[in-house]
Parts: sequence; C-alpha cells; structure tokens
Amino acid sequence: MSTVGDILGLIDRLAPFRLAEDWDNVGLLLGDAGREVRRVLVCLDVREAVCEEAERVGAELVLAHHPLFIKGIQRLTSETRAGRLALRLLRDRRALVAAHTNLDSAAGGLCEILADMISLQDLEPLAAAPALVQYKIVVFVPAENLEEVRAAAFAAGAGGIGAYTECGFALEGTGTFLPGEGAEPAVGEKGRRNEVREMRFETIVDARRLGAVLAAAARAHPYEEPAIEVYPLHAPPTGVGLGRIGRFPQPRRLAALADGVRDILGLGAVHYAGEPDRPIERVAVVTGGGGSLCDAVADAGCDAYLTGELNYHQVEDLAARGVAVILGGHYRTERIPLDAWAVRLARETDVEVVASESEEEALTLR
Repeated sequence: MSTVGDILGLIDRLAPFRLAEDWDNVGLLLGDAGREVRRVLVCLDVREAVCEEAERVGAELVLAHHPLFIKGIQRLTSETRAGRLALRLLRDRRALVAAHTNLDSAAGGLCEILADMISLQDLEPLAAAPALVQYKIVVFVPAENLEEVRAAAFAAGAGGIGAYTECGFALEGTGTFLPGEGAEPAVGEKGRRNEVREMRFETIVDARRLGAVLAAAARAHPYEEPAIEVYPLHAPPTGVGLGRIGRFPQPRRLAALADGVRDILGLGAVHYAGEPDRPIERVAVVTGGGGSLCDAVADAGCDAYLTGELNYHQVEDLAARGVAVILGGHYRTERIPLDAWAVRLARETDVEVVASESEEEALTLR
C-alpha cells in the first residue's frame, strides 16, 4: 500500500519541488508522511467544499495547486479561513500537499499542457530554471561490499537522472593503504602496505541530499576511514522553467486563436487585445497570473501572450511593445491543465486519483 511519502516522492519526480520559486510553499504542508493512501483528491484551491468532497470520496491526501498558506505561520487557530481549513484537515487526518510553481515549471507541467492544447510546437521555457547544482560522489570499496554501499547511496537519494533512478557506474581496480598505529583495518595487516581488489563506484546526487548520501555510504562501508570523493557539477537547465514559448507551423489570426482558447477552456468568452486579423506565429503561455513575466514575453519577440490574468497597464505596455494578449482567466487556465495532469499522475501509481468536482470559479460572467 502506498503512503503519503510515496505519493510525495512521485510528485517530486514528475514536478520536482526544487523548481518552485523561492517565495513559494510546496511539498507536504499537513499530515503524516507514513500514512497509507488509497485515494488522492486533486484540486486548485483548498476550500470548505473540497474538504467535504475529500470526506465524501474517502481521500486520505489532498493535492492542491495553490498552497493553503505561503508565509510563515505564527498561530493555527479557527480565527482565519486558512486556519479553519487546516484544522479540519488535521482533525480528519488528511494530508495536504501543494504543487504550485514547481508544477508550472516542470516538463509536462501546467504551462506545457496548455501550450500543447493550443497546438504550439518547438516548446521551450519562457524563463528557464537556474542550473541544478549536483555532485558526483566516488566511493572506493572492496568488491564484495559494493552492492551494500551502492544500495545505501541509492536509498538515501543518489542516482537520479531525469526519469531514471539508481544510476551509477563501477570500475574494478587495485587499492593500496598502509595502516598506522591506532588503526583497526577491516582488511589487510598493520605495518605494511596492503593491496586490495576494490571497485570505484560513481553516482550523482542533488545538493540537498548530499549529506544524507555521504552519511549512508560511510555507514555501509566496511572501512573505518572510507575513501569518498565529492566533485561539484553544474548541470544546465533541461527544458524546465516558468512558462512556455512555442510557434504555430502556420500563422493563425489573433481572433481565431482567441476563439480556440475560449473553446479549449470551456468559456463563453475571453478577453483579447490586438488587431483581430493580426497573424500570430510565436506565442508565450503562462497559466494563472502572468504579470511577472511580461518583460520576458516582450524580450523573446513573441507575437502574442496567452495567460490567465494581467492588469490594465500590463496589457497596455505589451500592446506598445507589439505583443497581442489573450486572457483566459486565472481559474480556467490552471484548472483545465490540472485535470489533464491528474490523469498523468494516476497512470504512475496504484492509488486512485480523483479530480475535484466541487470547485467552481469564483468570478462569473453575466
């Protein structure tokens, strides 16, 4: 049976939490990582209706896109809306996980899904994620102890490359050492240089797991002074980051593109700014609120910007810089892709994943 921790690890693989913006609050926000999970309820926001739905469908874990709280909590009481909701989830022993800007930035995340929905090609991040700091660790270990050390390193979090885990390399060689006074060698003799058949085992690890992996490898190693080397690596961004930029194989009229977005999002209407017959080829896509990336859109030479919401002056500024705008609403531009991503999550686990049916958009057009 899967646990909250297992689901958390799966989400981290699909939408790594390290991709979240510094101000964000993602991961396990409430609950016990060891609790068994049979059903996950996916929602955009934690609301009373969502809590009632979680109880009705028997979901032990609620996965929300928007964190219930972002700033530090000094008290948890029923005096605030967030406090009341958190206390209700805790009372019912339901875990709460948030996947927010990490899910926006991830490969196959919300921005990429929406870009795919409007048939953009040659996708790339609008604002590429910074380089991932990783380390290569090298452990010299007797051949007969290789598997124990390797398993310990992998269990502590080493060996992840994209969608692959337990990645490593081993090469046989000869190690030499001369134990001095006070040494208690696991193999060999004191007072003379010993030669031992050893394996050079290499693997990689993210910076945040380095300490745990080094400690695990040392504990599993038979030597009292294991030889472990650490090399810093600076991996370039690999197609992840906030937003997506893509192009259409053939230019589309702005009005026709707006109509297509309206239909995909299931809306009666969308706002757009620009000449209706203007040809659109290069498009930037950001789900939800896209105001912070307006400069990046203009600097990238985009013909149009599809996002959830901008303020009046941001639309005016983009127009002055030659960028048309399509606004599909914060809720719809996130919720429609989130439903599609929930299907992907369900394919990766034996736990039932349910998309919330109780959520409704806060704003209504008449």
